[in-house]
Amino acid sequence: MLRNPQFDPATKASSLADLAGDDEPLFKNFLHVVAEKERAGEIEEIAKEFERLIAREERRLDVELITARELTDEEADAIVSQIEKAAGRKVDATRSVDPELVGGIVLQAGSYRADASVRGRLERLRQELVRS
Repeated sequence: MLRNPQFDPATKASSLADLAGDDEPLFKNFLHVVAEKERAGEIEEIAKEFERLIAREERRLDVELITARELTDEEADAIVSQIEKAAGRKVDATRSVDPELVGGIVLQAGSYRADASVRGRLERLRQELVRS
């Protein structure tokens, strides 16, 4: 509904106001302005940017740990601890498994990607051999 141009901004504002409730008048007013300015379809992107700004203010770094196998909690904690020391910031890590990595780890933090996987090493070696 928020992205549908057939709904007028007033209808969108009313719907968002109903969802916001009466507990947070400032938030309710913000949603009203967003709808009035015909930006209701961008509310998800606005929320992501807001989260990014909060993380930066709190000096928090969101990192995704991608491994070839499931990490134990101890292994993940050790990796997160090393990242926190290197970055000097609090790290919130999510974990995922990609069996195609073969081994190693890939760290994704925003647009920064550190690939220490076997697949990544093999790909870099292949590119080097092709250039030679």
